[in-house]
Amino acid sequence: MFTGIVLTLGKLVGLEKKNPITLTLNISLPQNVKIGDSVSVNGACLTVISIENNTYKFNVSNETLQLSNLGDIVRGNFVNIELPLTLTDFLGGHLVSGHLDGVARVKSIQAHGHSTTFSFIYQNKEWRKFLIYKGSVTINGISLTISDVKDTSFSVEVIPHTLATTNLQYIKVGERINLELDLIGKYLYNLGMIAGRFPITDQSRRQALNMEFPSWNE
Repeated sequence: MFTGIVLTLGKLVGLEKKNPITLTLNISLPQNVKIGDSVSVNGACLTVISIENNTYKFNVSNETLQLSNLGDIVRGNFVNIELPLTLTDFLGGHLVSGHLDGVARVKSIQAHGHSTTFSFIYQNKEWRKFLIYKGSVTINGISLTISDVKDTSFSVEVIPHTLATTNLQYIKVGERINLELDLIGKYLYNLGMIAGRFPITDQSRRQALNMEFPSWNE
């Protein structure tokens, strides 16, 4: 589990699209990171399989490669890196699983001095219900707040600090970005869909109201 607050940038060393697919990055990370740990790479939760000095290798599943922009990046490109959330950390962004929903494309980038507006186009119409004005979305592993939503596009405002410390500073119009929709929204929607298949009747409501719970003293 992550929060969408980027720790540092990693530089792509190579991507071997063999079996298994292996991603190699040059990253400066704390010494307590070990083989088997999870790391968010551009928003995708990947497992460390090798560490040699500042060179880290990760396995990438076929699904992750298909649903992400990891196959687009070339040697020397930068990716956003975040370590997993611990119970003592600040939840600075929002709950992020690292399980990508897919990719969107950069529609426009407009600098305003105090912030930069990034607009993105998406094709999956099912995403619209999870994109909410002032709600959260994860772009390349960054927790951002939605400032505008349309049927096939949405926008976010990026402050100078976020721009300077993430790979958004290198993103260009037309490029693909990794997207994860709000985790809590997806769970609530799924629960609502399940509940809709099992309507609450007067009898079930009475049973719920008359439930007896054991005393704490028992």
